[in-house]
Amino acid sequence: MSNLWQHIWEKRSLQPQHAITLDTLIALDGFDSGAGKISLADWQEYTRRISDKLGMQSGHSVFEVGCGAGAFLYALRQQHTLTVGGLDYAAGLIDAAQQAMPDGDFKAQSAHTMATDPQYDFVIANSVFHYFDEAMAAEVLNAMWQKANVGVAVLDIPHAATKDACERARRDALTEAEYEEKYRGLHHTYFNPDWFTKQLPGHPHQIFESCVPNYAQSQYRFSVIFHKRLHG
Repeated sequence: MSNLWQHIWEKRSLQPQHAITLDTLIALDGFDSGAGKISLADWQEYTRRISDKLGMQSGHSVFEVGCGAGAFLYALRQQHTLTVGGLDYAAGLIDAAQQAMPDGDFKAQSAHTMATDPQYDFVIANSVFHYFDEAMAAEVLNAMWQKANVGVAVLDIPHAATKDACERARRDALTEAEYEEKYRGLHHTYFNPDWFTKQLPGHPHQIFESCVPNYAQSQYRFSVIFHKRLHG
């Protein structure tokens, strides 16, 4: 993972004037501007759709890799009574997640150092795999699989087939000088869906287009869910 990306995320933290609300957590997690903006209502609908696809119910436990300030888990907990945990390398964001969900187990650490115990019913990663190179992505996905009892979800993944169109859209939104200033040294990894199925061959899975309502990036993203056993 690029140290430049890490430097950007480590500058984010909950400020004293900020109330702990889902809106605040969404903004801290970077979904508050430009092509990455997602409204409160759309975020809540997105997490509901993923919850339905996973078969999530009250009483389940959910761990999020790259959880940031915890906006995804916080929204899930508005729908179900869940035990939650997560990790992120940005200590300021982890502090926000812990404040928002005091009973959760949150740690400031890199994804590739994640322990596979304790286990959770679901282990998820939302809009984070594009910060990994393929070697780290494979390592993290394998650890997620070992940590999960019921299922694994990797969400909002940049699709290799749309890379040129996605990069062009990012460039078109800015002047060349602005683009170079904003994204110099900051790269995303794009994946083919079959890359994931090759990592965990033979397991039941769903691959689907990104299902975030009104999200500009959706046309360039996909998600994958692996089922370890039937939920219910």
